[in-house]
Amino acid sequence: MYFDFIFLFSSFVVIFCSSVYLLAYQERRETEKLSAGNYPGVSIVVPMWNEGKTIAATLDSLIQMQKEYNGLMEIIVIDDFSTDNSYSIVEEYTRKFDFIRLFLKDGERGKSESLNQGFRVAKYELVGCVDADSYPEPSALNHVVKEFQDPKVGAVTTKLVVNNPKNWVEWFQHIEYIYSNFILMAIDSLDAVFITRGPLSIYRKDVMMQIGGFLPAHKTPTEDMEITFRIRKAGYKIRGSRDAKVYTSVMTSWKNLFWQRMRWNRGTLINFWMHRDMMLDSRYGMFSIFVFPTSTLMIAMIGVIVLYMLFKTLSVLWNHIMVLYWTLSYGQIPDPGRVFDAFMKGAYFTTPYHLLLMLAVFLIFFLVNGFGFFESKERFKLKYFITLLATPFIYNPVLLFFWVSAFILQTTKYSLRWR
Repeated sequence: MYFDFIFLFSSFVVIFCSSVYLLAYQERRETEKLSAGNYPGVSIVVPMWNEGKTIAATLDSLIQMQKEYNGLMEIIVIDDFSTDNSYSIVEEYTRKFDFIRLFLKDGERGKSESLNQGFRVAKYELVGCVDADSYPEPSALNHVVKEFQDPKVGAVTTKLVVNNPKNWVEWFQHIEYIYSNFILMAIDSLDAVFITRGPLSIYRKDVMMQIGGFLPAHKTPTEDMEITFRIRKAGYKIRGSRDAKVYTSVMTSWKNLFWQRMRWNRGTLINFWMHRDMMLDSRYGMFSIFVFPTSTLMIAMIGVIVLYMLFKTLSVLWNHIMVLYWTLSYGQIPDPGRVFDAFMKGAYFTTPYHLLLMLAVFLIFFLVNGFGFFESKERFKLKYFITLLATPFIYNPVLLFFWVSAFILQTTKYSLRWR
């Protein structure tokens, strides 16, 4: 009975928060165009460690972006002492293109330090960060820089889609990323973006120098989220570009996905705790009043709904399996009509309100994912429809397991490195 009430409360929370995001999404902004001569210079920093399989494709995509960009652009690759052929691949590119520069990592090892080194040697006023396994669309930079017409914008991030997903693990992540593009546009309307995505985000160099750059990995494993808190504290906004799109590689196995999410989820816990002073502080607008407090609550409430669905499903199946077992054990042949009638009377949900709430949750789930496909400009293929149907029953429980595992590992102080 208590579990039923917790389910009811969780459903109300999820429906309320999702409704706020849907309303905010309808208010998404239009970005003003830039005149031909007003495109600022941009330095793109690519941190690299053993990226021999992907770095060439990443550089090819950045070269295409440089060709289409209406201003000046340079590419800075920071190699963190790769042990494969990554360095020699980039070295060959530097011989062909004078706007590509290659540096060996200085000082402490790690992605954050690589990015900070790139900011120090960057020539231009805007500095972007691109992961070495990501591939921005050629027009992406032209769209991103438009957001910096507002002098109070300190950073801008972009939409992500999975690059050529090939198996179930990648398809589930593809659906997840598409959903996240809807969320990005919704929270952008609330001026509450709280992560600058690694595949492509652009920052004002002077703002980054003012706040001290990215924190090292031993302080937070998710520097691209933590930096947004300090940018806000410095009095600047973070935006999400409506039209800039980046393709990125994702984990190809459940094992690799688990360890990636351990880093991401633990980083979220660390960052939220580190900047808990921003919670409900009206100086930071809807980010602190609504998005910050409800984002953690939403994770917990979705977890409750997933557990409730699993518990109810397993309970109903177990009860009917036992009835079928005892019927057969007494030598009786089950009547299919009576079995179906008993199943329907088995009350999958305790009251009709449970069923209505669950239908409302599923309606919102499909609605926000539909908007996600629209914002991502992705075709809705049959395999993605099947994946979307399976997501609440397979992928969401897996994500819940990842969150619980991350909490346990964080509380036990299990060590975790960027690599």
